[in-house]
Amino acid sequence: MKILVPVKPVADPNTKASSWLAAQQGKEEGITFVINDFDLIALEEAIRIRDKIQGEVVLVSICKPDRTTQVRSAIAMGVNRSIVIEPDGEKSWFQTAAALKKVVDEEQPDMVLMGKQATDDDAAQVGPILAELLGWPQATYASEITVAEDKSKATVAREVDDGIEVLEVDLPAVITTDLRLNEPRYATLPNLIKAKKAPIDQRAWSDWGIDAEALAKVAGYEMAAGRGGKITMVEDAQALVELLKEQKAID
Repeated sequence: MKILVPVKPVADPNTKASSWLAAQQGKEEGITFVINDFDLIALEEAIRIRDKIQGEVVLVSICKPDRTTQVRSAIAMGVNRSIVIEPDGEKSWFQTAAALKKVVDEEQPDMVLMGKQATDDDAAQVGPILAELLGWPQATYASEITVAEDKSKATVAREVDDGIEVLEVDLPAVITTDLRLNEPRYATLPNLIKAKKAPIDQRAWSDWGIDAEALAKVAGYEMAAGRGGKITMVEDAQALVELLKEQKAID
Protein backbone atom coordinates (compact mmCIF):
# COMPACT_ATOMS: atom_id res chain seq x y z
CA MET A 1 0.00 0.00 0.00
CA LYS A 2 1.30 3.44 -0.93
CA ILE A 3 0.30 6.35 1.32
CA LEU A 4 0.93 9.96 0.34
CA VAL A 5 1.28 12.36 3.27
CA PRO A 6 1.35 16.15 2.65
CA VAL A 7 3.12 18.13 5.38
CA LYS A 8 3.28 21.89 5.87
CA PRO A 9 5.86 23.96 7.79
CA VAL A 10 4.04 26.58 9.90
CA ALA A 11 4.98 29.24 12.42
CA ASP A 12 5.26 27.64 15.86
CA PRO A 13 1.77 27.84 17.45
CA ASN A 14 3.46 28.93 20.69
CA THR A 15 4.69 32.10 18.99
CA LYS A 16 3.13 35.22 20.54
CA ALA A 17 0.27 36.64 18.53
CA SER A 18 1.99 39.83 17.37
CA SER A 19 4.99 37.89 16.04
CA TRP A 20 2.73 35.34 14.38
CA LEU A 21 0.84 38.12 12.58
CA ALA A 22 4.15 39.61 11.45
CA ALA A 23 5.15 36.21 10.04
CA GLN A 24 1.93 36.04 8.00
CA GLN A 25 2.86 39.43 6.56
CA GLY A 26 6.28 38.18 5.48
CA LYS A 27 8.27 39.50 8.46
CA GLU A 28 9.66 36.19 9.64
CA GLU A 29 12.74 37.31 11.56
CA GLY A 30 12.93 35.51 14.88
CA ILE A 31 10.04 33.17 14.06
CA THR A 32 10.52 29.44 14.63
CA PHE A 33 8.89 27.17 12.07
CA VAL A 34 7.72 23.62 12.74
CA ILE A 35 5.76 20.96 10.87
CA ASN A 36 2.02 21.37 11.36
CA ASP A 37 0.92 19.20 14.32
CA PHE A 38 -1.98 17.58 12.47
CA ASP A 39 0.34 16.60 9.61
CA LEU A 40 2.70 14.89 12.05
CA ILE A 41 -0.25 12.87 13.33
CA ALA A 42 -1.08 11.88 9.75
CA LEU A 43 2.54 10.92 9.12
CA GLU A 44 2.67 8.82 12.28
CA GLU A 45 -0.49 6.98 11.28
CA ALA A 46 0.82 6.37 7.76
CA ILE A 47 4.01 4.86 9.17
CA ARG A 48 2.02 2.61 11.51
CA ILE A 49 -0.20 1.40 8.66
CA ARG A 50 2.83 0.75 6.45
CA ASP A 51 4.63 -1.18 9.18
CA LYS A 52 1.53 -3.29 9.80
CA ILE A 53 0.48 -4.20 6.26
CA GLN A 54 3.63 -3.33 4.27
CA GLY A 55 3.94 -0.60 1.69
CA GLU A 56 5.45 2.82 1.16
CA VAL A 57 5.05 6.26 2.74
CA VAL A 58 5.72 9.20 0.43
CA LEU A 59 5.99 12.64 2.04
CA VAL A 60 5.20 15.73 -0.02
CA SER A 61 5.62 19.34 1.06
CA ILE A 62 4.86 22.58 -0.77
CA CYS A 63 7.21 25.07 0.84
CA LYS A 64 10.00 27.57 0.38
CA PRO A 65 13.58 26.24 0.18
CA ASP A 66 14.40 27.62 3.64
CA ARG A 67 11.77 25.30 5.17
CA THR A 68 13.65 22.16 4.11
CA THR A 69 15.08 21.76 7.61
CA GLN A 70 11.60 21.34 9.04
CA VAL A 71 10.69 18.90 6.26
CA ARG A 72 13.76 16.81 7.04
CA SER A 73 12.66 16.57 10.68
CA ALA A 74 9.50 14.90 9.39
CA ILE A 75 11.50 12.68 7.02
CA ALA A 76 13.43 11.45 10.08
CA MET A 77 10.25 9.86 11.44
CA GLY A 78 10.69 7.13 8.85
CA VAL A 79 9.32 7.88 5.37
CA ASN A 80 10.38 6.00 2.26
CA ARG A 81 10.59 8.94 -0.15
CA SER A 82 9.99 12.67 -0.11
CA ILE A 83 8.98 15.33 -2.62
CA VAL A 84 9.33 19.09 -2.07
CA ILE A 85 7.61 21.57 -4.37
CA GLU A 86 8.71 25.19 -4.30
CA PRO A 87 5.72 27.52 -4.81
CA ASP A 88 6.04 30.43 -7.20
CA GLY A 89 4.42 33.38 -5.47
CA GLU A 90 1.50 33.31 -3.05
CA LYS A 91 -0.45 30.04 -2.97
CA SER A 92 -4.14 29.54 -2.24
CA TRP A 93 -5.84 26.43 -0.87
CA PHE A 94 -7.07 25.52 -4.34
CA GLN A 95 -3.58 25.83 -5.81
CA THR A 96 -2.17 23.65 -3.05
CA ALA A 97 -4.82 21.01 -3.69
CA ALA A 98 -4.24 21.26 -7.46
CA ALA A 99 -0.50 20.72 -6.97
CA LEU A 100 -1.18 17.74 -4.71
CA LYS A 101 -3.49 16.31 -7.37
CA LYS A 102 -0.58 16.43 -9.83
CA VAL A 103 1.51 14.45 -7.35
CA VAL A 104 -1.31 11.96 -6.81
CA ASP A 105 -1.70 11.51 -10.57
CA GLU A 106 2.00 10.71 -10.83
CA GLU A 107 2.39 8.60 -7.68
CA GLN A 108 -0.97 6.77 -7.78
CA PRO A 109 -1.20 6.23 -3.99
CA ASP A 110 -3.85 4.09 -2.33
CA MET A 111 -4.53 6.81 0.23
CA VAL A 112 -3.80 10.47 0.89
CA LEU A 113 -3.49 10.92 4.64
CA MET A 114 -3.16 14.51 5.85
CA GLY A 115 -3.83 16.81 8.77
CA LYS A 116 -7.39 18.13 8.99
CA GLN A 117 -6.08 21.72 8.98
CA ALA A 118 -2.95 23.81 9.30
CA THR A 119 -2.41 25.70 12.54
CA ASP A 120 -1.47 28.91 10.75
CA ASP A 121 -4.75 29.56 8.92
CA ASP A 122 -7.06 26.87 10.44
CA ALA A 123 -8.87 26.74 7.09
CA ALA A 124 -9.37 22.95 6.73
CA GLN A 125 -9.83 23.43 2.97
CA VAL A 126 -7.10 21.50 1.17
CA GLY A 127 -8.21 17.96 2.03
CA PRO A 128 -11.83 18.36 0.86
CA ILE A 129 -10.78 20.31 -2.26
CA LEU A 130 -8.26 17.61 -3.15
CA ALA A 131 -10.88 14.87 -2.76
CA GLU A 132 -13.23 16.81 -5.05
CA LEU A 133 -10.52 17.33 -7.70
CA LEU A 134 -9.64 13.63 -7.62
CA GLY A 135 -13.23 12.42 -7.48
CA TRP A 136 -12.26 10.29 -4.47
CA PRO A 137 -14.27 9.57 -1.32
CA GLN A 138 -13.15 11.43 1.78
CA ALA A 139 -13.33 11.02 5.54
CA THR A 140 -12.40 14.04 7.65
CA TYR A 141 -11.33 14.49 11.28
CA ALA A 142 -10.36 10.84 11.75
CA SER A 143 -9.77 9.67 15.32
CA GLU A 144 -9.33 6.01 14.32
CA ILE A 145 -8.42 4.37 11.00
CA THR A 146 -8.61 0.67 10.13
CA VAL A 147 -7.58 -0.61 6.71
CA ALA A 148 -9.26 -3.83 5.46
CA GLU A 149 -7.06 -6.88 4.95
CA ASP A 150 -7.58 -6.74 1.19
CA LYS A 151 -6.69 -3.01 1.25
CA SER A 152 -9.86 -2.13 -0.65
CA LYS A 153 -11.57 -0.14 2.10
CA ALA A 154 -10.85 1.89 5.22
CA THR A 155 -13.06 2.27 8.27
CA VAL A 156 -12.78 5.69 9.88
CA ALA A 157 -14.13 6.77 13.26
CA ARG A 158 -14.64 10.50 13.72
CA GLU A 159 -15.86 12.53 16.65
CA VAL A 160 -19.06 14.49 16.08
CA ASP A 161 -21.23 16.55 18.42
CA ASP A 162 -23.37 13.63 19.58
CA GLY A 163 -20.76 10.86 19.73
CA ILE A 164 -18.61 8.81 17.34
CA GLU A 165 -19.52 8.51 13.67
CA VAL A 166 -18.07 5.54 11.77
CA LEU A 167 -17.58 5.74 8.01
CA GLU A 168 -16.43 3.13 5.52
CA VAL A 169 -14.74 4.48 2.40
CA ASP A 170 -13.48 2.72 -0.69
CA LEU A 171 -9.79 3.16 -1.41
CA PRO A 172 -8.21 5.21 -2.83
CA ALA A 173 -9.50 7.98 -0.59
CA VAL A 174 -8.49 11.21 1.11
CA ILE A 175 -8.51 10.99 4.91
CA THR A 176 -7.76 13.91 7.23
CA THR A 177 -6.64 13.39 10.81
CA ASP A 178 -7.71 14.77 14.17
CA LEU A 179 -5.71 15.15 17.39
CA ARG A 180 -6.87 11.97 19.13
CA LEU A 181 -5.74 9.61 16.37
CA ASN A 182 -2.27 9.02 17.84
CA GLU A 183 0.80 10.52 19.48
CA PRO A 184 3.55 11.18 16.90
CA ARG A 185 6.90 9.57 17.62
CA TYR A 186 10.09 11.48 18.27
CA ALA A 187 12.68 10.98 15.57
CA THR A 188 15.79 9.22 16.86
CA LEU A 189 19.19 10.89 16.62
CA PRO A 190 20.48 8.38 14.01
CA ASN A 191 17.41 9.01 11.87
CA LEU A 192 17.82 12.78 12.21
CA ILE A 193 21.41 12.44 10.99
CA LYS A 194 20.32 10.25 8.07
CA ALA A 195 17.52 12.67 7.19
CA LYS A 196 20.03 15.50 6.72
CA LYS A 197 21.45 13.62 3.75
CA ALA A 198 18.29 11.89 2.56
CA PRO A 199 17.54 12.53 -1.13
CA ILE A 200 14.58 14.84 -1.81
CA ASP A 201 12.81 15.00 -5.14
CA GLN A 202 12.73 18.78 -5.54
CA ARG A 203 10.35 20.34 -8.04
CA ALA A 204 9.29 23.84 -8.98
CA TRP A 205 5.69 25.08 -8.94
CA SER A 206 5.83 25.51 -12.72
CA ASP A 207 6.92 21.88 -13.22
CA TRP A 208 3.37 20.85 -12.41
CA GLY A 209 1.64 23.42 -14.61
CA ILE A 210 0.08 25.20 -11.64
CA ASP A 211 -0.94 28.83 -12.18
CA ALA A 212 1.25 31.10 -10.05
CA GLU A 213 -1.63 33.51 -9.45
CA ALA A 214 -3.61 32.61 -6.33
CA LEU A 215 -7.37 32.20 -6.78
CA ALA A 216 -8.04 33.50 -3.27
CA LYS A 217 -5.93 35.96 -1.32
CA VAL A 218 -5.89 37.02 2.32
CA ALA A 219 -6.49 40.75 2.47
CA GLY A 220 -4.61 41.17 5.74
CA TYR A 221 -4.27 40.39 9.42
CA GLU A 222 -4.66 42.56 12.50
CA MET A 223 -4.80 42.16 16.26
CA ALA A 224 -8.24 42.01 17.79
CA ALA A 225 -9.36 45.28 19.35
CA GLY A 226 -9.12 45.43 23.12
CA ARG A 227 -12.28 45.28 25.17
CA GLY A 228 -13.72 48.55 26.36
CA GLY A 229 -15.87 49.43 29.36
CA LYS A 230 -15.22 48.72 33.00
CA ILE A 231 -15.87 46.07 35.60
CA THR A 232 -18.35 46.81 38.39
CA MET A 233 -18.37 44.50 41.40
CA VAL A 234 -21.65 43.94 43.25
CA GLU A 235 -22.29 42.49 46.71
CA ASP A 236 -25.09 40.05 45.87
CA ALA A 237 -27.65 38.94 43.28
CA GLN A 238 -30.16 41.64 44.26
CA ALA A 239 -27.56 44.35 43.69
CA LEU A 240 -26.78 42.81 40.28
CA VAL A 241 -30.48 42.92 39.33
CA GLU A 242 -30.74 46.59 40.34
CA LEU A 243 -27.62 47.46 38.36
CA LEU A 244 -28.92 45.70 35.24
CA LYS A 245 -32.23 47.57 35.58
CA GLU A 246 -30.36 50.88 35.80
CA GLN A 247 -28.53 50.06 32.59
CA LYS A 248 -31.84 48.98 31.00
CA ALA A 249 -30.37 45.53 30.32
CA ILE A 250 -33.48 43.98 31.89
CA ASP A 251 -36.97 45.26 32.79
